[in-house]
Amino acid sequence: MVAGRDSYPARVRVAILQAAAVDESLALCDVAGVLGAGGHLVRLFLDDQERDLGASLATFSADLILIQAAYMGEPWARAAVARCPAGVPTVLVGTAATFDEEIVTRLGAWGALAGELDDCTPALVAALESGAPLGSVPGLVWRDDAGSLHRNPWGEPPDLDALPLPDRALYFEAYPFMGRFPWKRFTTGRGCVHSCGFCYLPPLRDGYGGTRATVRRKSVDRVIAEIQAVRARWPLTRIHFADDLFAPGRPWLEELAERYPREVGVPFSANTSPETVTEVNAELLARAGARIVGIGLETGIEANRVDILGRPTRDTAIRAAAQRLKSRGIQLLTFNMIANPGEPFAEALQTLKLNQELGTDFPRVNLAYPAPESLLEKLMLERGSPLLAPDTHDRQELKAWCADGDPTPFEALTRLFRLATRMGLPLGLVDVIARGVPDARWLAPLVLYDASVEARWSGVRLIDALRYARHAGPPNRRVTYHESIP
Repeated sequence: MVAGRDSYPARVRVAILQAAAVDESLALCDVAGVLGAGGHLVRLFLDDQERDLGASLATFSADLILIQAAYMGEPWARAAVARCPAGVPTVLVGTAATFDEEIVTRLGAWGALAGELDDCTPALVAALESGAPLGSVPGLVWRDDAGSLHRNPWGEPPDLDALPLPDRALYFEAYPFMGRFPWKRFTTGRGCVHSCGFCYLPPLRDGYGGTRATVRRKSVDRVIAEIQAVRARWPLTRIHFADDLFAPGRPWLEELAERYPREVGVPFSANTSPETVTEVNAELLARAGARIVGIGLETGIEANRVDILGRPTRDTAIRAAAQRLKSRGIQLLTFNMIANPGEPFAEALQTLKLNQELGTDFPRVNLAYPAPESLLEKLMLERGSPLLAPDTHDRQELKAWCADGDPTPFEALTRLFRLATRMGLPLGLVDVIARGVPDARWLAPLVLYDASVEARWSGVRLIDALRYARHAGPPNRRVTYHESIP
């Protein structure tokens, strides 16, 4: 139990179950802030930090249990549902719960909530508290006593500035090592203007009727207020803005560049799109205090970027963005994806080559994953490739799910990628190593190098990084990193 959070009378007691500390969700902090403002008690339980999750839940006596159900996290979610006390509604939330409603039946949960949680979760809590018909709860999928599934249309999330401040104590009080870690995430908005074929955002927009095609932005006032509220209670020396698309508009960025250094002054990192990194915006990012900016490179083959990944970003835009950032002292982070449907290994090596040419400071690489309803899933179907059974795999397996032929070289390249980029290793040497190892796990010791790169990216002291990692484990345990869906 957490002193001060479990001792007051609450209208409804809501438990949230999540697999691991590394999956800290800003979306859950947002909805906990809304529920807390309504007089409800919200308590988070991280499975990897609890000695006995079932016993902790029984002690809390929840009226409602929300369970993280993310892509590549179904095996854990199934086990979590099984450990919940009988008679308490279990509701799945997250990417898998949003885009695969059959997960309710597969996991034996009572229901699921689709999309962003700010509107649907308070509505569900209110309905359970009052006994109101469940048909009024937006985005709810639930099973009746006969086992039949009912599906409600999605709602419309509220204006971000109108929400109560996020409840960051949800994590930081319950698990103090997270509060002590001086690197913390925030958001300045939700959504993205792109429709990439590997991303959850296009089907998310479809779920809302296709009306949310643009970014919803918090005011600079709101962003600063959230940061100040955290800094007043917990250490804060580095900030990461976890938006899918940070500061796409110039007027907002101009205000941030003028106010952030005076009112906050904490160095930050953020992710954006190469197309938004104009000369003016790059200068504003530098003035605001950006130390690292991440852009989506995805693949080193421009045609594949457009035709396979649905991302019409040209090499010229990527090179220009990299030059503009680095010329102003901002370090470059790139997001890369290999083992795409139909991609030969030689083309995956070109992704490494482009990173070397750009002088990428912090390269990140993922193996393509065919998320439900995505373009990648469609391409796999067109190629006659078998689709994944969502209940038989998880994130930590690090498999080349979409690769044609032998997946081992792609899996080996993900382990070599950071070192090969930073050291400028010849492509021929990387090719020989990746094709030569019988199992990519032979290269597992390189995770130590990757960890050192991650520590440099965070900008925190090594001792702080080690203390956090001792509890949270490696980043590849993460199954979710979305700002709007847990």
